[in-house]
Amino acid sequence: MPTHQALSGSTDEAFVQRMVQSYAERFGEAFWTFFDTHVASRLPSRPVMVDIGCGPGLFLQALSERYPKATLYGYDVTPAMIAHGEQLPYAGARPSFSLHDVAAQPLPLATGTVHLVTMTSVLHVFDDPFPALAEIHRVLVPTGRFMLHDWIRHTLQAYLSQRPVNNNDDPATHRWRGMRLFPVHNKYTVADWEWVLHEAEFAILRSLQLRPSHQMFVTIPTGS
Repeated sequence: MPTHQALSGSTDEAFVQRMVQSYAERFGEAFWTFFDTHVASRLPSRPVMVDIGCGPGLFLQALSERYPKATLYGYDVTPAMIAHGEQLPYAGARPSFSLHDVAAQPLPLATGTVHLVTMTSVLHVFDDPFPALAEIHRVLVPTGRFMLHDWIRHTLQAYLSQRPVNNNDDPATHRWRGMRLFPVHNKYTVADWEWVLHEAEFAILRSLQLRPSHQMFVTIPTGS
């Protein structure tokens, strides 16, 4: 499975730094308002929460502060991301980080034990999202929530115009990186994501476009 840093030609450390720098954009005020309204009120006081594709661990750091008695797990395929998350300070519960590829391996968690699973800008990379979604479905409690926040399709012009500029890149390199990532980020329409989630037996409770490039879905497992 290709990673974003491989497609863009970045090193792992450079990718970590880009993820750290863009954290506020991905988890800003609009995100937390949505989270507090549609997710937080449904969680127990001691939730078990899993972030798949946890990146540098900053979201788990925020969850640790909000839920000091939570049990937190972070999984990623990039060793530098795991290393960064492990060295962060935590106000409350300290997450358990693991190098793990959910596209290839089952989650190392018991069935029906997790209250919240989150994935941000990860699932679109998978060639086949359904095995990973089946694992998420398996580990959630019946009233658990799966929160998917991922890329949605938009025009090439809009995509290139909103990509953050790396001061070390000249305009030609910046466009080259964007052209390489455009097919990866623009695989799914909102309707495609809705269909995928339905096929994987998740009911969509809330859906909102928090950023021009991303759609947020809060879902609950259905079926047996």
